[in-house]
Amino acid sequence: MPTNDTKNTDNDIVQPNLEGFSQDVLNDTSQGARPRRRRMSAEHVARIRRRRRVRRILLAILALLLALAAYGAYMGYSALQVKRAVAEASQGASAIPAAIRSGDANAAKAGMTRLSDGVDKAYAQTSGFGWRVLGMVPVLGDDVNAVRETVGIMHDVSVNALPQLGRAAGNLSVTSISVRDGAVSMPGLADSADDLAQASRVIGDAEIDLGRVPAPHIAQVADALDNARGRFADLADQVDVVARIANAAPSMLDLNDSGPRTYLVIAQNNAEVRPTGGLPGSWGTLTVNNGRFTLSDFVSESTLPQLSSPVLEAQDDETALFGRNLLTKPHDVNFTPDYPRAAAIAKAMWEKEHKQPISGVVMIDPCLLQNLLAVTGGVKTSDGLTLDGSNTTRYLLHDAYMENRTPDEQDALFSTVAKQSFDHILHAADGGNSAALLNAVMRSTTQGHLKVWSVRSAEQEQLHDTAIAGELATKPAEPNTGVYLSDGTQGKMSWYLDRTVASRKTRTLASGAQQCVVDIRLTNTVNAADVASLPDYVTGKGMSEGYDVTPGDIATVVYVYAPAGGRLVNWTISGGSNAGKGFDTIATHNGLTVGAKKITLKPGGTATLSVTVQTSEKAAGTAMTIHQTPLIKENDQ
Repeated sequence: MPTNDTKNTDNDIVQPNLEGFSQDVLNDTSQGARPRRRRMSAEHVARIRRRRRVRRILLAILALLLALAAYGAYMGYSALQVKRAVAEASQGASAIPAAIRSGDANAAKAGMTRLSDGVDKAYAQTSGFGWRVLGMVPVLGDDVNAVRETVGIMHDVSVNALPQLGRAAGNLSVTSISVRDGAVSMPGLADSADDLAQASRVIGDAEIDLGRVPAPHIAQVADALDNARGRFADLADQVDVVARIANAAPSMLDLNDSGPRTYLVIAQNNAEVRPTGGLPGSWGTLTVNNGRFTLSDFVSESTLPQLSSPVLEAQDDETALFGRNLLTKPHDVNFTPDYPRAAAIAKAMWEKEHKQPISGVVMIDPCLLQNLLAVTGGVKTSDGLTLDGSNTTRYLLHDAYMENRTPDEQDALFSTVAKQSFDHILHAADGGNSAALLNAVMRSTTQGHLKVWSVRSAEQEQLHDTAIAGELATKPAEPNTGVYLSDGTQGKMSWYLDRTVASRKTRTLASGAQQCVVDIRLTNTVNAADVASLPDYVTGKGMSEGYDVTPGDIATVVYVYAPAGGRLVNWTISGGSNAGKGFDTIATHNGLTVGAKKITLKPGGTATLSVTVQTSEKAAGTAMTIHQTPLIKENDQ
């Protein structure tokens, strides 16, 4: 209690006198006393808050780890499904070309279904959110995006090509194509042309796009995508061939009543090698009227006169490389490897001499005859010899020369056999072996033993960019090196000339251009002890006035064409004559850089040309290919 002499003010605080009270009493709340709260220190509060924050972080990390584990498990499962689906699609794509070649429409449709199902499954997986997110991860994302891009390209094929291809398979089968009694029948071909053309465009674009997908870092992913690209490349090639046949054959064979056609047929003699195959030794005509073939007798090229002036306007680049005889001498029309040009020259020469309009030119050789006779069975010649699928090439290019015929007799034999063989093929073929016959034609075309040129631009456009067209490769984005041979012996020694051509990439420049080494190996396989027994017609001895060649030697001019938009970088030449002296000539032809080298080989001798070429930067990421003069012993290798 305050005393009287103590004054209270509004600001005075009255403090109770707690003396004499125990601590227990002070802490006791049972009687309604108010407890006193102790205040926590700032450090203690911070410590509690840290514990709570750590606990929340740990919980968040745990949740994230669980989510990542679930995401990883899902992506692992999804990746496995994509791998299986891509494998299924690849197997389907692989089955289609074989089914087309065999004429099995049901197998072709089954392959298309498998391809479509596999692509759809893979697309459903890779188009999801999880794959898009994973594509943002550095390095790994590159591989993920490569898979997604590959599947997307394949999905485009599934949607925009397979339906058309399926319809075409229902309308056309290889087994429905037949050749009977000199007439060809191709039911459903014209009706399938548009569908096949669209399918071919889509699949062809897909093949190019697949080739541009960056290579993944993970080897297993890279291998899987390479396998898919390879299967699609085969499919693209097969569909392209069938589409072109469907769009060109009806008019070229007069199956649509567009009018009879007459083709100049030239049988090449590969024993005297030329860039397109061999010496253009025998010439004849093939008339096609509503699918029915009529073949004239063949005559030797020597029956056509050598002209005093070029039959077509001379081009400076070609005459500089191949000489004026290219345009004046039937013997030399295929000195150029540009088949459409050689065909146009031959057509002009035939028309000038025979006054017979020509619709196109077909060049064949004994290798084609052998491949076709393997299907139709052998033919018995007027000399009583049976030529078949095992001996035709050897007899015409080697054995016949050992029978001591004169050059005129040899030419007559070659012409007669060419006529009799084709007559036999046209009349011995039937619907039972049409698929095998067509496959033999396609294989021979791929090997370079059959070339066709048409005077009609629409038809030639269908032939363009195919093996049968025999054109020089002039697209910078599609790198190709040409290796072409021309006989310099003026005999028939090319039978004894073995050749291997291989390329390897050695460098990629910052621009994307590639440098590749092309190795060309030539070997004279004739035995020196056998040279004396070879006829002069074979060795070239005395066969050309003013030309001196040692019997047994093989002289060959090698032409190396750099890729379009590229160049010849350097070269080394070992073995043979003029070793180490480089190219004899470096020039241009059709805008391509060309190196020419004449090499003479003694019996048993070998020469190797190693030429470094550079592609255009437009060809970045695209593998370089090789075009070359066809081999004459390909079936034996």
